[in-house]
Amino acid sequence: MATSTVAELEGLLGGLDLKTPIPPFPSSDVLKSPLDICRSYLADILCSLVDCDPVVAYNSIQWPNNIFNGDLTVILPKLSPGANASELAFDLMKKFSEYECPLFLLPFPEGVHLRIMLMPHTLPRLLLPYINDRKGGYGSDVSLGLKDPSSPESGRKKVVVEFSSPNIAKDFEGKHLRSTILGAFVSNIYETMGWDVTKINYLGDWGKPIGLLGVGWEKFGSEEAFQADPVGHLLDVYHKVNELFIPELVASRKLRDEGGDPAEIEGQGLFAERNAFFKKMEDGDEEALALFKRVRDVNIDNFTKLYARLNISFDEYSGESQVSPDVMAEVEQMLKEKGVLEESGGAWIIDMKKHGGRAGVAIIRDRAGGSTYLLRDLAAVLERSRKFEFDKMIFVVAADHNVHFSRLFKILELLEMSDLAGKLQHVHFNEVSQMSEKLGPGHQPHEILDQCETAMLGVLEADEEKAALLGDPQEAATVVGMTALLAQELAARRANDHIFDISGMTSFKLSTGPELQYWYAKLCSILKTHPGQPDLSDEEFASLAEEEPANLLRVLAQYPDVTHAAFKSMEPSTIMTYLVSVIDQLSLCFEAEEVARVVEQQTIGEIEDVSGQDTSVSPGQAMLYEATRRVLENGMKLLGLTPATKVEPDRVDTPVAE
Repeated sequence: MATSTVAELEGLLGGLDLKTPIPPFPSSDVLKSPLDICRSYLADILCSLVDCDPVVAYNSIQWPNNIFNGDLTVILPKLSPGANASELAFDLMKKFSEYECPLFLLPFPEGVHLRIMLMPHTLPRLLLPYINDRKGGYGSDVSLGLKDPSSPESGRKKVVVEFSSPNIAKDFEGKHLRSTILGAFVSNIYETMGWDVTKINYLGDWGKPIGLLGVGWEKFGSEEAFQADPVGHLLDVYHKVNELFIPELVASRKLRDEGGDPAEIEGQGLFAERNAFFKKMEDGDEEALALFKRVRDVNIDNFTKLYARLNISFDEYSGESQVSPDVMAEVEQMLKEKGVLEESGGAWIIDMKKHGGRAGVAIIRDRAGGSTYLLRDLAAVLERSRKFEFDKMIFVVAADHNVHFSRLFKILELLEMSDLAGKLQHVHFNEVSQMSEKLGPGHQPHEILDQCETAMLGVLEADEEKAALLGDPQEAATVVGMTALLAQELAARRANDHIFDISGMTSFKLSTGPELQYWYAKLCSILKTHPGQPDLSDEEFASLAEEEPANLLRVLAQYPDVTHAAFKSMEPSTIMTYLVSVIDQLSLCFEAEEVARVVEQQTIGEIEDVSGQDTSVSPGQAMLYEATRRVLENGMKLLGLTPATKVEPDRVDTPVAE
């Protein structure tokens, strides 16, 4: 029976002896989440048992995020503020036992919670057709991206996501890799939730680092070395000149920290040469700009190949160099008119403390008259708001830029652009990475990917069973090796310091990307020879009410709530942790089935070697595996992981009959 419309869903629920229509609640979206169906019926029951507002009853129901703590939990103080939780729990349990509902088992109390478990008999009859109808849309909620959810013709909201953003003069650091991976996830989940997404790579391709590279090229540049390895030679040049520059930089900072004026230090040596080269760039010097263009072009070509290997793309390659000088001048003029900008030692600054900020002094133009990163970012925001007319713009940038974005947002408010500032969000993450320590200084990003693929190939060549499922080892190593890297980065919460362990990430362990790919491929292999049947008998449904398959179904029912939680927090680890729980419970199902087969063969006297036999899969198991495969695929694609398998299962496109 179909479940794509409320009427169809109510037809299915009526066949399960649930009263219809479904009890309505403002926050419930029964077509997007099966747990919302359960919440609606549970809230309706609570309203009949406790004298409370329906909205209060619905909002008291929480998702415990762990099936061993129940499928739903009622927060008793929210349901009835001031009531004794123990007495209320006892009273509710007594009344609940008299209220027969085919969705729920008898609840049990735990502290201030009333834990609710779903009825194993009902769950497969509801969930299998529900997931099968939605297929790739299970877990998505496109209404979140509508300008007016009650009016789909109103159009989609627009979000601009800026991520990766490496500096073309410097190393592609661990934080840039993490920004790339997290930014792709942010883009994916906004698309999944119906937003119109524009992905921008805002390169660090202007400013003092480029000026320093220009000085380095004049001292150490080699046309022959550049032709042989453009990116590698430019990095070598930058490292050499930066090594010479560091003592001057340290001396300048030391003097500033002691309250002195570093103008004399910064007016000579590499400081002066760097600033002079950058000034030539801003003044349009042809020779300086020609070098800049060469550096930019070879880096964009290199980055594009890198992103393609990660299966990540951008709608626009922008950069600090692309910001309009006219818009920068416009920003400066507005700052002066608002009385915010002031001159200090030849530089133009904003004293943030004078304007209610906490981030000290913000420099808009330096002593040499050069534009700063902050000025270019202010102008870039203004340009993008006019170009894209976005509803939101997200910067996926490491936490070492927290002060910068705090200043950026505050300055927009000072310019009486609070509405624009309110559309901006900094999705930050811990910039600490062990990648540099593990791989050594001067590494290039392609080397990281090469090492992941090489390590993965070694693992596959040593494990014939896994390789047999995943296909040609060389091809599988490419896809699964990238999955290994992405999964490791996505499994860590954004604020956490995370490891960089190529050996660990490329192993077949429960929490790794390769193990996720293995179980997905295993399901595909089974479904290829045992495709699911749309019509299940009562006996088949009953087999899915046993402990392990029922627990797997309970986990699958959580997926839309998981994606909503991840969308709210912008934490991909929420999705990755969930997928790990799916394959963990799936493995328990396989273990239980293997035990059942052994017991059955012992009973009939056929206990000879049963290991490795091609066992049959029942129609009920096939439908459970197809639903599991679908959820794994949806979650993997949301994370930016490409499902790797040498076989594609026959898709079950017909709804499961009740």
